[in-house]
Amino acid sequence: MRLPRLLAGGAVVAVVTGTAACGVQALEPKIALRHAFSDFTANRSGALELSIASSTDEVMAFAQSADPGSSTSVMSDEDLDTLLSSSLDVAYDLGDDRKSETDDSSSVLVRLDDLVAGELRSVGRTLYARADVDGLAKRFPDMQQGLDEVRNGLTGGDGVSEPAPAEVVEPVTAFLDGEWVSVDVAAYLKQLEEMAAGQDGGAAGLDMSDYASDEMRDLLGSALEDAVTTVERREDDEIGDHLVAKVDLRKAYTKLRSGLPALFDGEQADVMEQQLPPVSEVPDKQIDVSFWVRDGELKRAELDVAQFVDDAAGSFVLRADVGSGRDISAPDGAVGFDLGALMTAGMSAYQAGDEAYAVGEDGAPVGGVVGDGPQPDAHMIATWVDMDIAGMAGSEGGQPSVSFLPEVTPGYEGTAPGLSITSVGERVQVAVGQDVVCLTLSPDGMGGNITEGPC
Repeated sequence: MRLPRLLAGGAVVAVVTGTAACGVQALEPKIALRHAFSDFTANRSGALELSIASSTDEVMAFAQSADPGSSTSVMSDEDLDTLLSSSLDVAYDLGDDRKSETDDSSSVLVRLDDLVAGELRSVGRTLYARADVDGLAKRFPDMQQGLDEVRNGLTGGDGVSEPAPAEVVEPVTAFLDGEWVSVDVAAYLKQLEEMAAGQDGGAAGLDMSDYASDEMRDLLGSALEDAVTTVERREDDEIGDHLVAKVDLRKAYTKLRSGLPALFDGEQADVMEQQLPPVSEVPDKQIDVSFWVRDGELKRAELDVAQFVDDAAGSFVLRADVGSGRDISAPDGAVGFDLGALMTAGMSAYQAGDEAYAVGEDGAPVGGVVGDGPQPDAHMIATWVDMDIAGMAGSEGGQPSVSFLPEVTPGYEGTAPGLSITSVGERVQVAVGQDVVCLTLSPDGMGGNITEGPC
């Protein structure tokens, strides 16, 4: 009698053990991903190479399926190939003090194929920048005319502009020559604060506090961890173990929406609370996100944006390759750029031009530019109107339309003598005296169709 009992007991143990083993196998990829992601977010230094992993044909197919009515000529195949061969190399070092940003540093390197187009570095509260302007002009020849105009405008060589102050000419020229320039962000923010206090007699209302980058990163990590429902192991390759996680979009956003306002203080927290869309507006769906893990370390992540579009063709895969942190130091010989001086010079030029603008009997400008600063013409004002309407439409969740014009036009009072901004059907007519243009609004405020003459 003992033998059957032992056999039966052994069978039960075998079944339980087998079931547990299956559970461990199913759970193990999720645990592996959790540990890898936890280690990644805990590191205070690191690097990411951001790129697009889809081919030109796949991106074009996705773009056309996402917006069938759009024109396929917005970007040429050559420009699209350049975009898809480009990458952003982001590195960061958050230092040892979690409560201070004085020992923080970061860099962003922009690559276009084999061209290092530009780099931004942030060391403490100082921002450094440089660009291979000549290399970009060779890659994009249409840039050269604009660059020549900027150089001539700095010295007054264009016959229109007054020579810029030396504190502006030196850093801009250095930047155009491919040298490093720097901006003391703390000093500039202090200038803005003092200017705002001087204008209204009170405090500027600028929050100079740290924006809690560590807490933000912890919140993002927690939201992703909560939103991962399942993790499936796919084939391994030279990058590492390929793990595909299903992420609940609404669950992730619920966590973010509840946590983001708490990272800010006072009025900023209230504004954040009001501006964040309600949870109900986020699609109630799950998406696949691919991760690669090797030796317990996160090596790559990919997300196909096509999942957000119903019945999408092609793909638009965003890729992030994870690298090790590196030393990020302030470059030698950077030319200081005083943003306060630039802003003051620009305001002075505008005010001088506004005061010296000659006007004829019909309200039209006489003799072009008078005084130290150029006056905006109808074409320039039309571009501003296009941007303002797009911005207002975006803030209210709508599409750019002349219906926003009554809210925009009050801000242009006194901009130019004889200025008139009116709607004509779905277009906007801008007139400065006899200088008249007709604006067809753009969808993004980045340049509507502007034609000479009335609408």
